[in-house]
Amino acid sequence: MFSFTLAVSALAALCIRAATAADVFAHFMVQNAYAYDHSQWKADMLSAKSIGVDAFAMNWMPPDCQGNLGWQEDRIEDAFKAAEEVGFKIVHSFDMSWDNCDKYWNTTYMADVLQKHAGSKATYRWNSNILVTTYGGDRVKEYGALFFADLKAKMFFSGNAISLTPALTSFAEKAQKNAASAAFDMIADFAVIDGYFNWQAWPMYDNVNNTIDADEVFQSAMKKAGKSGPYIMAVSPWQFKDLDNGNNMDAWVAPADWLFKDRLESLVNGEVQPDIIELLTWNDWCESHYLRDLPGNSTSSSDYANMGRLEAYVAGQNHSPWRIMTKYYVEWWKTGKQPEITEDQVVFWYRVHAKDAQCNQGSSHIRNSDLVEDAIFAWALVTKDSRVSMSLGDNTYYDFHADNSGPATGSIPFPKDLGGSEGMRPEFAIMQDGKTAYYGQGSKRITSWCSTKNFNPVVNLIGQGSDNRGHS
Repeated sequence: MFSFTLAVSALAALCIRAATAADVFAHFMVQNAYAYDHSQWKADMLSAKSIGVDAFAMNWMPPDCQGNLGWQEDRIEDAFKAAEEVGFKIVHSFDMSWDNCDKYWNTTYMADVLQKHAGSKATYRWNSNILVTTYGGDRVKEYGALFFADLKAKMFFSGNAISLTPALTSFAEKAQKNAASAAFDMIADFAVIDGYFNWQAWPMYDNVNNTIDADEVFQSAMKKAGKSGPYIMAVSPWQFKDLDNGNNMDAWVAPADWLFKDRLESLVNGEVQPDIIELLTWNDWCESHYLRDLPGNSTSSSDYANMGRLEAYVAGQNHSPWRIMTKYYVEWWKTGKQPEITEDQVVFWYRVHAKDAQCNQGSSHIRNSDLVEDAIFAWALVTKDSRVSMSLGDNTYYDFHADNSGPATGSIPFPKDLGGSEGMRPEFAIMQDGKTAYYGQGSKRITSWCSTKNFNPVVNLIGQGSDNRGHS
């Protein structure tokens, strides 16, 4: 009897943990994993785990949507095997946004895929049910509430019930103007859902970098409706896309200069309390919001990605130092305790040309380009009293103070003169005890002109973990 009671208590604790977990997903674009092998999956998962990510949400297209995309299921099979080995989780995120498919998703195939991995220890569960997310499902006529109800029914009667938590993007967008109305309409139109994933991490209409009002309204509405699934909040460092196809809707930048910091701080400050956060994204090169290292250039690389037109604004635009910020805030959010600062590091990001630069290629107009600031943005963690010094051309010694009490931030505007055709590199230094502890320059020059219009930032690091050591 004693051991049985302990077992029941442990099971109850496990169920409570599953329903209140402060877990972190990273949205993973399977379309960019064609070259992945078992070792590459493990490398990506270990890299994600090192910054506090618990699972990849695997975004994949209908296998017969356009040509032969059946290889996606093979990559996902490989991912499950790798995840089992490294103690990582996988969540299916069915991409239901494609409106021009030869064959769309069907519930029989989706149920078969979910049941195939139901027994895997890498399958992420919510309240013992398999968690299923989507991108879309509310805009393409082949899907909708009845489609979701059929999927849930198939999985229930198979003995592998799901917690359906889709990203219904039309409601997320509407919520930026009227969140209460959007939440009401969504629950009325999609009563079948268990949870909700609010995809809209970025402001759409103005430069408001926090954007948590909609999260609070959606989460409250779902609770009032008695929904048992998780509320997933999206967090993203950036968004820029330019397909250069003459369609204004395919060329935009989100006003996101401080967005990443502000969204993450709203979590640790308790302004918003989602069940799960989802980082957008791990590897979406197309929309410039990747946290992963850039893919290999060689076609023989196990992480090679054929980016085509995207190469013009992704090549050399490293975002890896943003993972330092991610790790810091994720640990804080998960533990409820501000992490101790043990290294001196300054992460800084900037665009490589002025927003009104004359460019030879790229779309003639980038939506929202007037809402971004021509500046360099810096976020610092230091172990002791420090002065972070920033210079760019005629704008010299823009300094801000930092100490070991927590992150400090500063920025420096682009000068009017960006150095002609050659441009100029920003310079950074961490000053401690009257000496330069670390010094570094930006990896790319900032120019007043450009060969291709590019609103994708480059993200750099000085301090420990970089190769830039200062001098006295």
